[in-house]
Amino acid sequence: MSESPANPTNTLPEKIVVTLRAGGVFFAIANVICVSILAWVYLSVKLEPKALAVTGSARKAIVSDLVTWNGTVTAKDPNLVQAYDTLKIGSDKVKDYLLANGIPDSEITLSAITTVRRYQQQVVPGAVSTPGSPAAAPTIITTDKVEMFTLTQTISISSTNMKTVPMVSRGVTSLIKEGVEVDSSSPSYHYTKLSELKINMLADATKDATTRAEQIVNNAHGRLGKLVEARMGVMQINPKGVSATSAEGNNDTSSYEKEITAIVSVKFEVK
Repeated sequence: MSESPANPTNTLPEKIVVTLRAGGVFFAIANVICVSILAWVYLSVKLEPKALAVTGSARKAIVSDLVTWNGTVTAKDPNLVQAYDTLKIGSDKVKDYLLANGIPDSEITLSAITTVRRYQQQVVPGAVSTPGSPAAAPTIITTDKVEMFTLTQTISISSTNMKTVPMVSRGVTSLIKEGVEVDSSSPSYHYTKLSELKINMLADATKDATTRAEQIVNNAHGRLGKLVEARMGVMQINPKGVSATSAEGNNDTSSYEKEITAIVSVKFEVK
């Protein structure tokens, strides 16, 4: 009696059948995971709020309300006492000049006296090592004997008189004709209400940034959302008509009339 034909499935080894079934389950799970990841990425991108970064600025003209000036009186003499007397006479003449030209005594400050000593030097000829050979280079020796005393004193002005101080800073060197060794620096102009002004400037720069963002979004038929980020830039204070910038921020003190510029970088949600 002949045997019935065997089932093809039954002809496969049992281990191979189990392996194929396990592989099918694995690929099914992997397929679900991949689809889930793709769906998550799509929803994340789709639902993530769109953002718009804009820079705003504000500029304001200001005038200085404080002026400072420094002048230096110098006296030199081999005798320390004589150098001091000469310096005292020179400093008194400078101060009298300032007082006579409208600078109040309360706005004048005299610094401590600085003394520099220059010591005598001696030149020692170089020795000859062998007859007929050139001599060695001479040696310069600094002795402990003072050759000259140099005394200096700084006279400073801090005033709100914006016209008188520049005038006296230019005229004080006329005392050189009277034997006074005086150096005059250029006046420095300052604005003392800068801290208060900076707050207002930053507010104006933020308003400017908001206006720019609204114009951009409206042109794109969108809607501006909430503010999500704001970064303040450094202030730039330049002479009037100058637009120089630096990473640290400019702070001009050379001009009476100035312009201050504030920069703000902001980011808004876009709906």
